[in-house]
Amino acid sequence: MNAALYRLPRNLKLDASTRLLDLGCGRGAILRNLDDQLQCDHPPVGLDLSREMLRHAQRDEGNPRRGAGLVQGAATALPFQDSAFNLVLCGHLVKFMDDVDVVGLFAEVRRVLEPGGLAVVWEFGPTGNPRLDAWNARVVSPRGPRPRLRSERTLKRLATDAGFEFTREADLRPFLLPPVPRSSVLLGRPPEDYTPLRLA
Repeated sequence: MNAALYRLPRNLKLDASTRLLDLGCGRGAILRNLDDQLQCDHPPVGLDLSREMLRHAQRDEGNPRRGAGLVQGAATALPFQDSAFNLVLCGHLVKFMDDVDVVGLFAEVRRVLEPGGLAVVWEFGPTGNPRLDAWNARVVSPRGPRPRLRSERTLKRLATDAGFEFTREADLRPFLLPPVPRSSVLLGRPPEDYTPLRLA
């Protein structure tokens, strides 16, 4: 359930000037919903590694004139120019990555964000109970490799390692289906004229 993501325009005070990139866009539902709300001046862009998912996204697109740009590629090597976007969404990508690849992903997200831009990253998270976490991991990936359920604290640390100056919990609600906690973080590049506060 991604209802909290559909409230991003209000919570982040987004408007039609938003230049949106959705990493791991799947069938593009979040892209379409946000574009419908914002009527973006620039069509949003979705990237996914799966050609099949992008074909589904293309078929699901109901308004070709305002259609999202759909790009096949890896999130750890984004085929976009520096500072091309002011909002990047990244959901359900990091659970099968090791920490080195997550830092690489976050570094790419930071590169394509313009100064003053924001990124929202979310994933299945841990409960703190090893037995319940093991059960949740099987629910999340019953046939695939065991996912890494990282906390917000861990995601913020990896984002800092990638160069992000601003990190905080995004406070997205837990998933209901499946009933697994959600880790979510808000990351940002400060504006060019930003001067950090220096304490004496």
